[in-house]
This record gives sequence, C-alpha cells and structure tokens, in this order.
Amino acid sequence: MRKTYFRRHHPISLIRLLPLLFLFFPLLLISSSSQVSAEDKAAEKTVLICPVSGDIFDGVSVLVDRVVKKDSKQGDVLVFSIDTFGGRVDAAIDIAASILESPIPTIAYIHGKGAISAGALIAYACDTIVMAPSANIGASTPVMPGVEMDESMNEKSMSFLRAKYRALGETNGHNPLIGEAMVDPKIELYASAEVDGSTTIYKIENGRVMEKYNTVPAASRTSDDLDLELARLQAQIIPENAMEEVERAVRDALNLPETRRETNADTDKDQASQEPASVTASSDRLPEGLPPHAYLFSPANSVLTLTAREALEVGLIAHTASSQEEALQNLGYSAFTIHHLSMTFAERVYAFLTSPLISALLLLGGLAGIYIEIKTPGFGLPGLLGILCIALYFGSRVVLGIVGWLDLLLVIAGVILLILEIFFIPGFGITGISGIICLVLGIWLSLTRVPIPTYTWDYVRLRDSGMILISVAFFFFLFVAITWRFLPRSSFARKLILTDAQNASEGFVVQDAKESRIAVGLRGQALTMLRPAGRARFGNTTYDVMTEGEFLEKGTAVEIILVEGNRYLVQQQEEED
Repeated sequence: MRKTYFRRHHPISLIRLLPLLFLFFPLLLISSSSQVSAEDKAAEKTVLICPVSGDIFDGVSVLVDRVVKKDSKQGDVLVFSIDTFGGRVDAAIDIAASILESPIPTIAYIHGKGAISAGALIAYACDTIVMAPSANIGASTPVMPGVEMDESMNEKSMSFLRAKYRALGETNGHNPLIGEAMVDPKIELYASAEVDGSTTIYKIENGRVMEKYNTVPAASRTSDDLDLELARLQAQIIPENAMEEVERAVRDALNLPETRRETNADTDKDQASQEPASVTASSDRLPEGLPPHAYLFSPANSVLTLTAREALEVGLIAHTASSQEEALQNLGYSAFTIHHLSMTFAERVYAFLTSPLISALLLLGGLAGIYIEIKTPGFGLPGLLGILCIALYFGSRVVLGIVGWLDLLLVIAGVILLILEIFFIPGFGITGISGIICLVLGIWLSLTRVPIPTYTWDYVRLRDSGMILISVAFFFFLFVAITWRFLPRSSFARKLILTDAQNASEGFVVQDAKESRIAVGLRGQALTMLRPAGRARFGNTTYDVMTEGEFLEKGTAVEIILVEGNRYLVQQQEEED
C-alpha cells in the first residue's frame, strides 16, 4: 500500500517542487557566503582605536594621517573614537580625505559630546557609524563667530559642504540627504518607514518631492542578522504571483489546508486604521509626491541634529553601543585585540608649538632678537635666540605640513637680506626694508594657509592669523619703546654698550688734515709692547699707535707712516748704515 502511494503521489509532488528548489538555490548560495564572512569575522582581529576628541585642529589631522598611512598596516580594523564639538572645518576636510585612503575597514564610534559640526563630517568619512545611546550627530553649518558673513559667501561654503557630505555618503553608504540637512538649514526632509524595514528620506523643495533616498537599517547588513537582506533578495528574485503558485504547489504536495494570504491592500488598510487621527487628517496637506504615512523629519530653517535613536531609526548608524567593545561585538567581531593609539611625543611638541599663543610668542621672540642685533654691533646671544624662535616656528609647521614652499622661500629670503643689511651693507636701506617685507609676508602665508580666502573657514583662519599678527606687532613696538627709553640706563646695558661720550667741548677732537700730514714721518720709541696696538712717545707727545700686524718689543724705535683720524700706524725704524 505504501509502495503504491509513493508511486502515485510523490513523483508528481517532487516535480511540482522543482521550481521552488531552483528559485531558492541562489538564496542558499548567499546564505553560505554570509556564513563564510561570519567565520572570517570570528577570527581574532587587531583593532586600532584612534582618538578624535576635543577641538579639531591641524595636530589632529597629522595624527589621523599618520595612523592611516603607517599604523593601519599592522591592524585589521580602524576605529575612530569621536568626541568633539567641532573645530576647524579645513582640518576636518583633511582628516576625511585621510580616512578615505585607509586600506582597512573604518568605524566611527561617537560618544561623549558627540560628533558635532566638523566631527559629523569625519564620521561620514568612515565605512560604519556607531553611536553611544546619549550621543548626538549633526549641526555642521559653517559659522564665523562674531562676524556676519556675506550671503553669497555662506551659500558658497554650504554648497561645498553639501557636496562633500553627498560624496562621502554615496561612497560609504550613508544617507546623503541627512548629511546635507546637517549643513543647510533651508533643507526640509520627510521620512517614511517602509514595510521591508527600510526608511525613505524625501527632500522637499517648493512644496513637492525633489529627491528621495532609501536606507536599509544598517544592522540588517551584519553577519548576525540576514533575515531582512534575504527577504529583500527573495522579493527581487521571486515575483509575488510566482510565490503564490509555489505556495499552492507546496500545499497540494503536502496535503496542507489552504490559508488566506494577507494582501498588500489589507496591510495598508490595517496600517491606515492604526495611524493617529492627526496624521490621517493632515495627509492631504502633505507636500506633493509623499506617501500618506510620511512624517516631518527635519523642518526647514532648522539645522539637523540627530540623537542615537533617531539615527538608528533612519538607518544612518549600524548600532547603538555603550562602549567600543560592545560596538565591535554588535558588528560581528567576536574575537579581537584592541590597541589604543595616541600622538607621539614629537607630534605633541609640534602641536604645542603651532598653538596660537605659542606661535605668537615665538614670532615675538624672533623679531625682538633680530631687532637687538640690528641695533648693536656684532652678532651675539639675541641674534641666536631670534633665529632659534623663527626656526621653531617654521620647523614645527613644516613637520605638520601646514607651511608651503613659498612661505619658506619668502622667510629665507627675508633672513638673508637682513643678514646682508646687518653685516655687509652700512646703514639701513632698501635691503633691510625688503628683508622685513619678505619675512612678514612669509609669516602671514604660514598662518593663513591660503593667500586668498574662499570659504568661511578660510576667513576664520584669516581672522585668527590677523589677531596673532596684531598682538605680535603691538608687543614688539612696546618692546622697542621700552628698550629705547629704559634699557640704555640699566646696569645690564652698561656692560654691553659704551655709554661714555668724547665731546669736543671736553677737548676730544680729531686733528685736521694739516696736522695729520705733519705727524707722518715722526720718529719715536714704543713705551709699551705693541701687540699690535700700544703706546709710543714722539718728542713730548704720546700717541696710541698700532702696527700693521707685527709685534714690537717695548723700547723699539718706530716711525709713523699713516694717520687716519686718531689712528696712528707705525712701523719699526730701519737701521741706518
């Protein structure tokens, strides 16, 4: 009996199941490849954690660049621990460019103060974003505190940042419309939760939908939970009518009772009955092109800032996690070793030297040292200190990569011109003035990074540079006034500067040309040893004399051969035959 049943029913059932097997075969391959990737993640990984905290400035840019280009070679995953209210936008742009060059996966873990302003741009540059439950992300509008910028300049800066967020979002799979709304307060966004678990963001302009972007929840893309991804692939591979035929064939083959399949119309009807009355009532007032269940996500005239829950709902972040370890585990890294990175001692020193206050002090010390050398004969300690301050100022900026070759060439040319003026060209003229102009121009360019400002952040750096130069100029002229008025009277200056004056009223005069001619040829005797200077007596007159370089013993007969002012040049008398 069982043999007959098998012959009559099972062959037909197996034949009817063949389409089902062919349809699900690609899904089996996807599932097996996902298991392989999960096994790869299960292997112990080396995780590098790089801090991006505090104010974003050029020193942080150097740290990230070094981590990406050098340290990442010894790791498998690179985590950027972001905890910042922002900082210099141009430094954040440099950091984002460095992160995109990372040869290993990058993760942004946002915690503490969050990823505000420049921090949000850095997070968008990473492959995956994870947030602590209490963190925020957004508010990236470029601003210049205390200065009202021109509307065209603001629009130009926002246009650049919108394009940057869009490029980063499209590269790393983050929603570009959300990034644009973080920059431009004029952008209005609506959101709509889809039946497949994804979220669609709609960009509204002039009362109608101009652009939309669908985001699958990032958590569904991990190796731990593939149900949603398989469902989406299944829906793409198997049309809805074909699925009904397959289900009917399976029920007939297994003698299962027929069940009622809920249609999309029924689902939409149930959802509509469960929506709040306010949403249903206002659906006719929604912008054109929106689905009835869409809701206002980011209103116009408001810069977008997201909490961790909101970012998770729209699929911007993969998970929320209370620690970096939890974030890695949620992403499927079950076994890993963490290595915390930080600035090296040299990078800390260079970052300290490039801070605004220390930069101003170094410039002031350099200018003061050069000024003292100009005012005093020879070359001594002030000149060495001045050169050292200038070398520290520019050397630190060269190491950090924030000084161009033009800046260095101008400074070197200025220093060379000043040295020529001090040591080789008498007085102070065009050479010295040119040296000062080159030096000031080189310092100015080293502070501003760009010769002509273009964006808001360029003007911010220009303002800061101007404040540094004004402060240095003020204290430099104050130093000049103090040294001109009080330094000559101090005991320290008396040790360096001859304060006695030989006035004509006191009998200190230089003989005229006639007296000089009369003195030439006088013969006398050295009263002291001439080495080569000393004293000699000629008749009843004693002169301070010097030889042409030779040493003469005391008592040697000498003769005056040249007179220049009060300078008497003598030579030993030749012996008479």
